[in-house]
Amino acid sequence: MRGDELLARVAAVRTAGELAECLAELRRSQYPPLSLRELEQWGMGHRRPLPTSTVHDVLKGVRPPRPSLLRDLLAAFQVHDERQVRVWLEALERVAGDRGRGRDESAARFFAERQDVNDVAARIGQAREEVWLWGAVLPMYLPFLRPFVHKALTRGVRVRVLLITRAGAAMTMAAFRSADSDIGRLREALDNNLDILHGLEAEFPGLCLRQIDYLPPYTLYAYDPGLPDGRMDLRLMSFHGDYDLRPSFSVQRARDGEWFGHFHEQFTLVWQNAESG
Repeated sequence: MRGDELLARVAAVRTAGELAECLAELRRSQYPPLSLRELEQWGMGHRRPLPTSTVHDVLKGVRPPRPSLLRDLLAAFQVHDERQVRVWLEALERVAGDRGRGRDESAARFFAERQDVNDVAARIGQAREEVWLWGAVLPMYLPFLRPFVHKALTRGVRVRVLLITRAGAAMTMAAFRSADSDIGRLREALDNNLDILHGLEAEFPGLCLRQIDYLPPYTLYAYDPGLPDGRMDLRLMSFHGDYDLRPSFSVQRARDGEWFGHFHEQFTLVWQNAESG
């Protein structure tokens, strides 16, 4: 199918299935077509996270991508013209609108379907005093966030990172919980992230890394948690779920008082029981 014919189809997209069909056709037009693993590797090399499980679901029409993921997929498929990208994004907006009309509005006001790594990066860049990163391994996010953490440290922002230990019950359970990673792959990802963090530690005294044999119930990113306008973004864990698509929500000190204090206390308690990485 010619490029202009495919773009015309994209301009008429209304459902996640139709969007997936267009993306699959775009993928087939590449020579040779990239496998899911090759797409993930391309994403890591270009700091554009493309987890295999997420991309699989998007290409099968299980769920639509978030806007940043769609942009990353288009870049991987050599679509760089902003006018063409806009046609794809407008199609995604129509799909999201159709899905949103049938959702439970009470839950939708609180939970978001996705957590955009670009939003996390921007908030790290805007932090004034301190940033917290807490997850099991953070295999995709930490390599992408590294330059933003580096810039924050350069400005004197303190950064605390809390991860699981390489061996122990937490690593075993993390592999059991994962949809597409075994212990070997998770340990490799953890080792890579530890190398990144140790390099930053050697350069900046403001970075502090700790590890603990405890599997966190959520991923947490906190920006200036000690200030009146402090904020935390949290993403719940799931069993064999999509790496990228999990219920996400935010709490703010000024708005959410006691609940902000709850998550602040939980991070602090785990941090106090962790050991230097």
